[in-house]
Order: sequence, then structure tokens, then C-alpha cells
Amino acid sequence: MMRISRIRLTALTLAIALMIALIPSGLMPAAKADNNLGITTADTVNLREGASPKAKFIVQLPKDYVCTVLGETDAEGYHWYRVEALNPETGNDRIHTGYIRGDCFRRLTDEEAAGTSSGSTGTGTAAADTVVNANTSVSGQTGRVVNGSGVNVRAGASTKTRSLLKLNRGDIVTVLEVPSVTNSSETFYKIQIGNTTGYIMSTFLELTGGAVPTSSGGGGSSAANGTVTLKMTSCHMRETPAGNYDSANDWVGMGTSLPLAGAGVSKNGHTWYPVTKNGRTYYVMDDCVTVNGSVTPTSSPTSAPTSSPSGDYGSVTTIVGGVNLRSSMGGSVIRQLGKGETYNVLTAPAQKGGYTWYFVQAGNDKGYLRNDVVKVNGGSVPTSSPTSQPSGNLGYVKTTAGGVNYRKAAGFTDPIGRVDKNVVLPYYETSVVKNVTWYKTVHPTLGTGWLHGDFVVECDEKGNPKTSPTGSPTSSPSGAQEASYNTLKVGSTGNAVLNLTTELKRQGYFSGSPTKNYTNAVATAVRNFQKAKGLTVDGIAGAATQHKLYGTVPIGAGDNSNLTMTLYPAEKIDWYTGGINELWKRGDNYKVYDVKTGIVWWAHRWAGGYHVDAEPLTAADTARLCKSYGVTTAQEIADKNLWQRRPLLVTIGTRTFACSLYGVPHNYPEGDTIDNNDFKGQLCIHFTNSRTHAGNAVDKYHAEAIEYAWENAPNGHK
Repeated sequence: MMRISRIRLTALTLAIALMIALIPSGLMPAAKADNNLGITTADTVNLREGASPKAKFIVQLPKDYVCTVLGETDAEGYHWYRVEALNPETGNDRIHTGYIRGDCFRRLTDEEAAGTSSGSTGTGTAAADTVVNANTSVSGQTGRVVNGSGVNVRAGASTKTRSLLKLNRGDIVTVLEVPSVTNSSETFYKIQIGNTTGYIMSTFLELTGGAVPTSSGGGGSSAANGTVTLKMTSCHMRETPAGNYDSANDWVGMGTSLPLAGAGVSKNGHTWYPVTKNGRTYYVMDDCVTVNGSVTPTSSPTSAPTSSPSGDYGSVTTIVGGVNLRSSMGGSVIRQLGKGETYNVLTAPAQKGGYTWYFVQAGNDKGYLRNDVVKVNGGSVPTSSPTSQPSGNLGYVKTTAGGVNYRKAAGFTDPIGRVDKNVVLPYYETSVVKNVTWYKTVHPTLGTGWLHGDFVVECDEKGNPKTSPTGSPTSSPSGAQEASYNTLKVGSTGNAVLNLTTELKRQGYFSGSPTKNYTNAVATAVRNFQKAKGLTVDGIAGAATQHKLYGTVPIGAGDNSNLTMTLYPAEKIDWYTGGINELWKRGDNYKVYDVKTGIVWWAHRWAGGYHVDAEPLTAADTARLCKSYGVTTAQEIADKNLWQRRPLLVTIGTRTFACSLYGVPHNYPEGDTIDNNDFKGQLCIHFTNSRTHAGNAVDKYHAEAIEYAWENAPNGHK
């Protein structure tokens, strides 16, 4: 009996094994991958705050975007992945945590996650149109990052492999392998930068020739010609630019020096210099060191400026005292120069951060001076306005803000550089993209590019405002509120259209009810208004039409001594999703209203990624700011540590926003971009969900002040 049972059990086992073997492989469940990576499988995938289609999305991810998987859950009829993802829009190291729907995302296999096959075109069977490529090893070759910022250096030759670090346009790398097929999204250069070896898609790199100096791994001397000297008591030594560090390995000893191991790398708004210590290469931030020698950062288009021995570039003279001579454009300060001192310019001027920079010889030091603290003397140094214009232009425009992006093509394309305020340029063409008018211009140092219509005004070749057909200026009288507007036309929707129709109705041009939809009836009302005001009659509410309708002027065209401020019902606007960064752009000036005292002062935004980094525009504005604190000088705000947040309101166009002020002066001298305003450093203005520098977190005191400003706004709130 026992023997028969054993025979039957054996037969059953063999039958089950045979059935499993006959199941098609495609129906077998996949083995669970050991890695924690996943990838998006659709275009424009929403990363949401919660596991629900109704949850607010944090950011949108492109197809084939790799994320770290933290967990999985089922909710509201979908399978959801909880993931961590880098922000793909800003190209920075900000990590978002949220949920992605399972029909738009899958886990990576271990083979895909490893991504170690050099020069491979993929891990599976190649499709018919896959690029056939083979990488070839090279030596003594360098490359420059082009066509973007936040370019990924990946662990393998595939977009499905993880990002090791991100590089910016102009960064120089050592090229180790060159693909046979270039300028393709399917082929990669193998590169090295500092201690990191990885792969860059061939569309983002161009070969430049000579080798980048790197330190020898065995403790040999660096090939770079130069050193850096520590100007603080200590400094973190990082493994990669802006990367990890071990505080036990900090560089200690103000005034001590280390050899440079190569060219500097731009990342997160700083230049990071590779240095050699104990046979290893580390990166130090520009704020901590002074550069001695010929190695310059790779943030400029060339790895080092080429001097003009004959003085062809003329000279510049400082027009104020305490001028910063910097090691790079916007970099660390070498020393300060006095007023009225003249220096020879060694290279052609360059644009960065909204300024023109001049590379000069100052005694034994060489460094960069900003255009707003010098005047140009002779030579071929171009001034901020073009000295000659090509023929055939349609007219001229003048920039109304500092740091205006100069773009490759009409629309929000890659920027070539930035243009200063009050620069006059010829324009040759206009184009409307996404309701914005763009001007094609020629810049004396940046070449051909496009400017956003809201940041220029049409003018004559000397910069005088263009007049309307009736002969009266198109801008409003001095003292009007400054504002910028997006172009509105049939098909546009939103609050901007609602504000437009409300004002048209108030002035008697629109007979219907205010609406958020730009209909043909709205276009007819706009035409009637344009005809009555002597404007171009086209039914499109561009910047000129809206300035005339609301009685405003372009940014930079107003009278900064005017403190009259229009307050609309207050709104709370989210820092990351509400569009405040597009409304209050870097370089723009706006009046702010202190809710508790009613005092108004002008604020100039110069920077800020987590919130608005700003300064009082003039000494008079600093005095008004101090009055709101009950002190007489900005230094008293710091001495008394008046950290308490102050509720503010700021009006931009026809919208008023609740915000919060941290007014203690800080970040001097880097945050001090305005001379003679009696405020050393910067202050911070926060909006809903903006974050602090120190903790990268929403500050509860700012949140309370924003709520107070919103609740106590003089004209109510939305």
C-alpha cells in the first residue's frame, strides 16, 4: 500500500512539472528585482502628493525617467508606487517624494538597473531602428557640455541608468571613449570629471581638444598650474561638486593652500574647485577659497581667458568705492578696489547673471569686474548698447529688467545668456509663442537670440520710448505702478482674462459679465478700447494694451520714488506651483506693503531658489524698512536680532499676494548687489510653501505671517 502511494505521488509531481514547463514564458510571473529603481512609461507623468488621481501633483516627469521606489499600495482602483525623484525641470538636486500611478510606471530589472555594459545599445533584443554604435577609447581629449543645464552624468550608457551628478552648459570634462555615432539620444560619451567616471548622451557634448588636468590616483603631483588658499577657518572637502563630505576630513587652517587638480565646475550657483589632498581629489566651494594661478572655472564658454597683450580691449575705471574684484564671473572676492581706479581689460567682455563682466589686471591680481561699477574707456570694449547696427532691422527694443534670458529661439527655449537692464538692441522679427510676443535681436557679444516681449519696450536707436500714432508716449506718466503681462487673445483662459474683462467692463467697453474665457466678444471689446486709445487695433491684449488699460508701466520704467500702491484682494500663492517665480523674476523691482504699519518700500529681487532673495532698492527704502521695525539703521535689525517674521503684501500687475519678511541683513558680501542702499547683504521674502536655506523646510513662522497678511489685507482676500 505504501509503495502504491509513493508511485502515485511521484507521478503527480512529474505531471505538475510538465504542466509548468508547457506554460508560455510570457505568462510566467517575473522574478522580483532586487533593486529599488523604477522608470516612467508614458509622457508627462504626474508625481502626486497622495495615492489618488485627485491629489495635487508636485511635478511632471518625462518618459523614461528613473526614480527610487519607496513602496507600493492600491487605492481608488489603481496600483500606486511611492517614489523619490529629482526635479527634471530645474535640473537641481531637489528631491521630491510622491506617488505615481502603476499604469505609467514599472520597476527596472536588475540588468537594466546595473547599466554596466560600456557602449551597449540596450539590454534586450535591439529594435529594427536601434542605432548601431561602437565606442572607441581616446586619450588627451576633452569635451564641453552644450545644449542644456542639469545634464546627467550616468552610471551606464543608457537613460535607464541612475544619474551620478549633473553638469551645466560650458563645463569641461575628460573624454575617455567616443561613440561612432554622435548627436544621437542613443549613444554616449564615456567621460571623467574629478573622481567621477560616467556617461553623457552624445547630444549634450562637443569635443574641444586638449586634455583637462587631473590629479594622479597614486598620489602624484597635479598637472594643474595653480593653488587655492583657504580664506576661512575651515572648509568641507566634498567627493563631487556640491556632493557628500566627511566633517572629520574638513580642511582646517585659514591661509593654508592646496594644489588645484583641474578646472572648476559650476553647480548650484557656485564654482567648485578640485584640489589634491593626501593623494585624493576633493571639491571645495568658491566662497571658501582664493584661487592663485591660471586655472579658471569652466562656467565661462572657454576654460581660461586669453589675454590681449596689445590692450585692444581698452580699459575700465571704477565709479564707486569698495568694488569687488572676483576670481570668476560672480565668484569669490579676491580683494576690493577703490573709486576712480583704472585697469586694462585683458579679454573680450562676457555675459553672465544679467551683467557684463570685464577681465582685468589689477596689480598682481587678475579678476572680473561687473559693468554696473565701472565705466568703459576706449578700446574695442563694447558698452551696454551696441556701437553699430546691421541694416534691415524693423526697429529697436530696450530691456526693462536685469538678467533677462536671451534664448536660442522664440519661446521658452534654452538660454544663450542674460541681458542687462536698459540695453538697446535692434530687432529683425517678432513671433508669438504661447500668447507671448518674442523679439529676434542681435547682441554685441551674445549674437542672435530672442527676448520675451514683457521685458522689452520698443524704442528708437538711442533708447527713447517709441511714440504712438497720435504722438503721445505709449507709457503711462512717471510714478505709475510697474507691471509685466502675458499676451492674451481668443482662446486664452484664467484669472488674467477675468481681470481684463472686469476692467474693460468698468471702463464701459465690455457689456457682458466678467469671464475667464477670452471670447470673440472680449476681442471686440479690446478692439474698441485700442481704437479709443490710439493703439494698434488687432483685438489682442498684449503688454501695451494692458499697460494702457490698467495705467501701469513696464518693469524698470516707473518712478521708484513713488510709493502709491494699489492693493487688490489678497491671494496666497504656492512657491513651486503657483507661478510666483515667473511673476516676480530675478532683477525685477516691486513695492511691498507692511501690513502691521502700512509702510511701503521698494524691494529688488536678485536671486533665490527656495524663496525671494531681495534687497531694499535705495537708501530711502532701507530707511522705510527700518521704520517698520522701529529702528533707525539696518545694523540695528541685526544687532537686536529682530528675526520675527513681518507680514507683507506685494502687488504684481493686477494681483496682490500675501508674503512674509525675514529682514535681518545676512549673506554679506555675496548678497550685497546694490551699492549705497545702506543695507549690507540681503533679506528674504517667503510665499506659501517656500523653504529656508538652512533646513530646506517650510518655516512655521513665515507660514503664520503669510496667513496674517492674507487675513488682514486692507481690501480683503480671495
